[in-house]
Amino acid sequence: MTETERCKLMNTNTDVLSETKNGKGHQDLRVLKTRKNLKSTLRQLLTVKPFEKITVKEICEEALTSRITFYNYYSDKYALLEDLFRDMNEELDEAFEKRQKDNVDDDPVTSYENLLDCFLAQYFSLKDIARQVNLEQNTFLLYPYYHYMVDNTTRLVEHYFNRLKPNYPPEQLSSFIVMGIYGYLHFSGANTPEEERLVTRNAHHLLSDLLNSDIFRKVTGA
Repeated sequence: MTETERCKLMNTNTDVLSETKNGKGHQDLRVLKTRKNLKSTLRQLLTVKPFEKITVKEICEEALTSRITFYNYYSDKYALLEDLFRDMNEELDEAFEKRQKDNVDDDPVTSYENLLDCFLAQYFSLKDIARQVNLEQNTFLLYPYYHYMVDNTTRLVEHYFNRLKPNYPPEQLSSFIVMGIYGYLHFSGANTPEEERLVTRNAHHLLSDLLNSDIFRKVTGA
């Protein structure tokens, strides 16, 4: 993917965010319903073909929506994809906050485990799509998917930086953790609930080993 394509994919769709009604900053329910329909359609199409091969025409036909309506809300399919990832990010944030309510002592290990469980739950719910995200196909998905996971992990690393004292910068450490988790899940091949439970259990063991390794121990005299 070129830098131009990356920028195009990650640009905020300001036209979508500015949709209002009555001049009061409240989005019309019809607008929200249309956008939800388009995002659901794209998500469904991603289970059967790479993003590169999906067209706006195909999205509109599957969503029973006109191209004119599509372009009222999105400049292109990349803007729609970004909006879909924004929803996924919000879903993960909500799930993480819900789990953190029981972490009353703000324990860093528990927080990492909660974030891992959120990643795993989302991956398993979208595994038909997630398994297609790699360097060989769906490269347009790889970039935002990777950054969306890294951004969430980096926030956690920074929050507990002074308590866990990692020996590496937050973004580098987050990238290492995320790519490790994704690689582990990608090659796990879990298809049944029992296999998913096994993958989850082993992922927690791996995370525990990581948190107890020298990566998170301050080197004296360094």
